[in-house]
Amino acid sequence: MVGEVPPELSKGVESSVGVFEEAVARAEKLGKAAREAAEASARATREAVSKVEEISKVAKETAEASLRAAQEAIGTAEEASIMANEALAEAEKISKETKEIAEASIKASQEARSKAEKISTEAKEVAETSARALEEAISRAEAASKAAKETDEALARMFEEAINKARARAVKEKWLRS
Repeated sequence: MVGEVPPELSKGVESSVGVFEEAVARAEKLGKAAREAAEASARATREAVSKVEEISKVAKETAEASLRAAQEAIGTAEEASIMANEALAEAEKISKETKEIAEASIKASQEARSKAEKISTEAKEVAETSARALEEAISRAEAASKAAKETDEALARMFEEAINKARARAVKEKWLRS
């Protein structure tokens, strides 16, 4: 059957299209996972910033309270010294907590970035694999098309030769009958 695509080639192309569709679905899943990781990182960062702001507010309020208390206790040096030590300890505690929150935020951000890079790499690999599969399918389709064209041309030549032979035979028979 001239002009028809062989079933093996059709199955190969369908298989390649299936692989390509699977790769696209996987790339979409990976993209979704990257977005989710980025959103989780953003949430963690917002929470860390909120905690830092809250701690800063508490630190400011504590410092203001300590200042008022120190001013009230100016007459008693011992009381002022105790209050100053307490305020310093509180400030150190707040500073330590702030540092820990900032470090946790940085770590969460780095992990999210690492996950996003991994997902991006996997998506790129899937896309490259799909592209190679598609190129192979196209190459096979082109080879089959070329073979079909060559078959068509050979059949056309054979048909023309058969017609020419039949005409020659008809002319010869007509000549012999005359």
